[in-house]
Amino acid sequence: MKKFAILALGFLAAAPSFAQTTKLDANPQVPVAQRIAKAKVLHAFDGSERPMTPLNSDHTSEVTHESLRELIIQREVIGLTQYDLQTNASIDDRMVGSVDQVSGVWTMSLETGGFEDRGSGYNFYDGDAWGEQPLERLENVRVGWPSVAQLGDGTEVVISHEASGDFSAPMVVMSSPTGQEQWLQSEIPTGAINDLGTPLGNLWPRVAVGGIDNEILHVICVSTPIGNAGDDPNAAYQGQDGALLYYRSFDSGVTWEMQTFPELDSTHFNGFSGDTYAIHARGGVVAFAVFNNLADTFVMISEDAGEAGTWEYHNVIDFPVDLYSIDTGLPDSLGVDVDGDGFTQEFLTSDGSGDVHVDVDGNVHCMFGGMFVSDADTTDELYQYFPTTNLLEYWTVGMDSTITVAGALDYDGNDVLDLLDDIADYGGGLASIPSIGSDDQGNLYATYSAVVEIRDSGTQNYRHVYLIHSEDGGVTWNTDTPCDLTPDLDYDGLESVFASMSPDVVEHLDIVFQRDFEPGLHVRGDLDPVDMNEIVHLRVPVADLADCNEVEFTDNVENPSAFEPGQVQLFPNPANVQVELVIDRPGAHDVRVLDIEGRQHMAWTTTGLVEKMDVRGLTPGIYFVELTQGTQRTVVRLAVQ
Repeated sequence: MKKFAILALGFLAAAPSFAQTTKLDANPQVPVAQRIAKAKVLHAFDGSERPMTPLNSDHTSEVTHESLRELIIQREVIGLTQYDLQTNASIDDRMVGSVDQVSGVWTMSLETGGFEDRGSGYNFYDGDAWGEQPLERLENVRVGWPSVAQLGDGTEVVISHEASGDFSAPMVVMSSPTGQEQWLQSEIPTGAINDLGTPLGNLWPRVAVGGIDNEILHVICVSTPIGNAGDDPNAAYQGQDGALLYYRSFDSGVTWEMQTFPELDSTHFNGFSGDTYAIHARGGVVAFAVFNNLADTFVMISEDAGEAGTWEYHNVIDFPVDLYSIDTGLPDSLGVDVDGDGFTQEFLTSDGSGDVHVDVDGNVHCMFGGMFVSDADTTDELYQYFPTTNLLEYWTVGMDSTITVAGALDYDGNDVLDLLDDIADYGGGLASIPSIGSDDQGNLYATYSAVVEIRDSGTQNYRHVYLIHSEDGGVTWNTDTPCDLTPDLDYDGLESVFASMSPDVVEHLDIVFQRDFEPGLHVRGDLDPVDMNEIVHLRVPVADLADCNEVEFTDNVENPSAFEPGQVQLFPNPANVQVELVIDRPGAHDVRVLDIEGRQHMAWTTTGLVEKMDVRGLTPGIYFVELTQGTQRTVVRLAVQ
């Protein structure tokens, strides 16, 4: 790992400074006057929460559908929670499965008070409908931060960390046949023992499934940080405040083995923060990424199912100082001047929120929120970050540096983000919390949450969930035309965050996210009044992603309206080569072309506005074009010459 010492000057400093400066031009940014740093502690905490203010529960849980040009997004509320912090940084795999077997999990609490009922909310889609919204957690102890996975033998596993206040508590494992909710509770035994012989608990787990038959469970987490152990310095493990630990199970979670890594020990890292990492596996390839703030961002890859000694370290962002400790001072000459104060002491790093993904060919992809940080005040035991940073970064093996693939959008096209001064505090940048999936063709899809320039509450801008995709393995992305998956056609004030995509895409993207009426959080950051947050599932067909940024309709196709005169037309008619079928109504329609004896010649389903039909293969005569949507039906006559 290449490093720049604090006193390294001259031409060595020029390269990183230039690279970081160009990142400010990669996306529209806020004006310099709004680039104000905020102080931040290094480690996340999972402890007691603030008292709660009265509950607002005026929400709906009905099923709705949104029709975008050539795109139908199915949307349904699958759960509720008052506890609104789904992650401190990177989102877990909160949705898994595809087609007619999809599971979603989230951190849930429905009680007033101190969230004593906090645990894993769970719901299952069987191909026809989601189950009833849960009222109780899966576990019999207070937990948080669930990750879900499905094994090849049909077992479903939800792994979370216990939050009872005991810093030596193990991780909690819930397992059941997929969709049957016959839950059995077990645990991952604590593998970390401190110098005093005391076991250390594990927090903020992430789970992935790999192996030839999807039989291997892979888990990463951190040992209990000193702050979560009541500032007890004995909570350090092998000299690290929050050591990164890897667990593996070959028997559906009955037994576990633990590994640590020499590349990640105390000679390279002081420790790791909770939620600043992600893991994914496919077949024998396992990859995990760590998105550090004041240290290197990196990816570890094993092509031998996680076997010890087979891991390879890949540096993604090289932080300029090894083993940096807060308040020791960063080199002024190696950074960039983000805030225009004349000092080049801000450094590009990650905002802690990212995802890693292994595609069908075993290629590893990584995406995360970019962030500029500094440590100008060397007396406060804090560092500073710039929440107005607008960068979503992408990396894959073989790249020398990251590329910027998305960000908050400049809707008015003036090359500046015109945002209100108060940015809702999630601890990251303006575009953050990505989640990656792919299909069996190697096409990549990524959601992220970004501040919306044209939507605000009067004091803060809202965030929406956006989608980008790549059809060439990550070489290019539709950066200029991302899809807004939560455009709020029915209401201009909804905050949509913490989106998590099922990593295996089959026909549709299955996405779960959290929404409410107020930017920011109750539990952390802004400390907003408590509210009921909805956990929402989106199902997005991948075949219709073209032009999805242009919203045209709202629609409820569960109860479609009757066809009206003029809504379905054919041009030209009669026709001898090609005819355009114009469907001026929202939703998906089944189309059939029949001859006068009722024989079917063509059939398909469309969500488009215009369908072009080649009629050169039809014998001249009279045909009937039939459209159905649910219980509604209409027929238009077509003459072929």
